[in-house]
Amino acid sequence: MRKFDPYHLLVSTYTEQNPHRLEAFFDAVFAIVMTILVLGLNLPDNSQFLLPGEILEEMLPQFIHFALAFFILAAFWSAHHRLFVLVKKVDNILIRLTFILLYITCLLPFTSSLAGDNYTQESAMLLFHLNMFFLGLLFLSQWIYINKARLSVPVTQTLYRFIFFKSCIVPLVSLIAIGVLFFSPSWSSAGYLFIFLFEAIILLFKPTDLQTDANGLPSKINSISLMIGIHPDIDAVLHQVSEEMEISKEKLVEKILLRWSSENRVNTGKETQLCNLKVQELNKIG
Repeated sequence: MRKFDPYHLLVSTYTEQNPHRLEAFFDAVFAIVMTILVLGLNLPDNSQFLLPGEILEEMLPQFIHFALAFFILAAFWSAHHRLFVLVKKVDNILIRLTFILLYITCLLPFTSSLAGDNYTQESAMLLFHLNMFFLGLLFLSQWIYINKARLSVPVTQTLYRFIFFKSCIVPLVSLIAIGVLFFSPSWSSAGYLFIFLFEAIILLFKPTDLQTDANGLPSKINSISLMIGIHPDIDAVLHQVSEEMEISKEKLVEKILLRWSSENRVNTGKETQLCNLKVQELNKIG
């Protein structure tokens, strides 16, 4: 029998984790960032001498960049929420990618405020557009990695490409805005209007061959995902046995469940609480 290595147990068993905590953390950071965006709206220095209409006119660039940042972040949050419906587990690399994405997100209140106050300055506008570009690029990188590392439920190539091209919209539009910047800094943010055009074009190719169940998952996926809370001592035993048998721990749990299902039922707690399990459904696990 192989020597038990606690460190190996730690890095191998727990590197793939439940995605819900990461998603909750992502939601919390986005909620805070979207809230503090409003702090970038500053009254003009001479506001005491201006009429309300004149104040609003001077603050118009600030309102425009506040709205841009807010609604683009809202779109990112919505896309991330839909994306994580497909994610069944996360690993350390995806967690790090998410932290980098959130770091770039946290810079947005600063860059949007800077752009709103200095919309005629190339350097201020460039920072805002670069912030948007890297935000979109990191979101795209997340999807590429999730698919490459097989952290999601199985998806068709059609669905993968659809999400891929949708994730390319903000980086592409940001590059357009940077291009316009060198001709007219104050009009460069108008490039983000192309988001609606590109969205409309990509929606024409939205996959229609996938039906979804009540949880929003493709119904064509013939697998059952089980999330079981296991005591650490039992988990360690499962790990040792699976290594000895040279199979994955998930496969070992599957074999145990199949053995228990020989009578088509598994005791879930009290003697009177039995959960009927169909063998044909268990055979789909994994």
